[in-house]
Amino acid sequence: MDNKLDFSAVRELLETELEKGSFPGAALSVVSKNEVLYRTHLGSAQLQPEQRKMKSDTIFGLASLTKVIVTTSSIMKLVEMGRINIYDYIKEYFPELPADKDEITIFHLLTHSSGYQAIVKLWDQGMNYQQKIKYILDLPLENEVGELVNYSDPNFILLGELVQRVSGMSLQEFSQQYFFSPLGMDNTSYKPLTNLEAAADDIAAAEYCSWRNKMIVGEVHDENAYSLGEISGHAGLFSNNKDLSKFVMMLLNNGSYQDQTVFSPLTIVSMRQNWTADLNQNRALGWDLRNNFRSSGGILFSDQAYGHTGFTGTSIWIDPVLELGVVFLTNRVHPTRDNVDIISLRPRLHNLIAAVLK
Repeated sequence: MDNKLDFSAVRELLETELEKGSFPGAALSVVSKNEVLYRTHLGSAQLQPEQRKMKSDTIFGLASLTKVIVTTSSIMKLVEMGRINIYDYIKEYFPELPADKDEITIFHLLTHSSGYQAIVKLWDQGMNYQQKIKYILDLPLENEVGELVNYSDPNFILLGELVQRVSGMSLQEFSQQYFFSPLGMDNTSYKPLTNLEAAADDIAAAEYCSWRNKMIVGEVHDENAYSLGEISGHAGLFSNNKDLSKFVMMLLNNGSYQDQTVFSPLTIVSMRQNWTADLNQNRALGWDLRNNFRSSGGILFSDQAYGHTGFTGTSIWIDPVLELGVVFLTNRVHPTRDNVDIISLRPRLHNLIAAVLK
């Protein structure tokens, strides 16, 4: 791919959106299989109570990108290791599961077709961790198992717990051993103030939390993940532009990055295919697909493209046909979550990046 591509229009769009107030700050990487084609950052990592500039290595709370970077990857690694099958009934791993949910499989959780509701409120329940897992397992299903796709945090909270029960390791330990260390992702972790020994000044701010009574910096933004000890399958991971570029390049190279092989190529190909073509939405295993209605990846990427977003203003998109990956990180929830301009920006940004390739 031509490394003299002109991304000036991409920078101009980001500057326009920054001035408009779509986000306080952002970091962007566009990568091919073997090189970084474009990388930039702009704006502020924090506006209140003091202002800090965005840096090239600023760490972001990734929100639901945790679902794919940690949880989906961990499930697929356990599949490769022969420890689980995606068609296993989850009752094999959750003996406390009520009998009316016997038909739910790992596949249903991965593709958001289990029937569980989109959101559950755990943070004010006054329960310990395992009681919260049981509370989720006991939730009434909103739909029949396998009937339709309904994006759901509870699905991935359960998958995260399943990884821990099968592996005997925490999500932090498992992902560190099998993904972050091999890929040299040295700024990627849950609980970065502890595990990375990062300073608050290294991390983009989220919003002011009234019940924590502080501006969130270096703690997981998601309330449920916070109540689960900040390590969960649906949210909680922190990383930066450079580290996520390595992860995306690994996916573009079908499981390998430089001299490290993280996955079999067959695993990546299987993971990214459309597994719910007969349902109401197209989903890969864990990942979203470009050909969904109003995709955040726009319309110019190929129909093989896959990606995911995070509530805090983060996203990743990978196109194996164009051999292109995009990491787009913002702190759009700072100082409040009310600004949702990122929703309309994402597809426009990805269309513009695709058009640069000509």
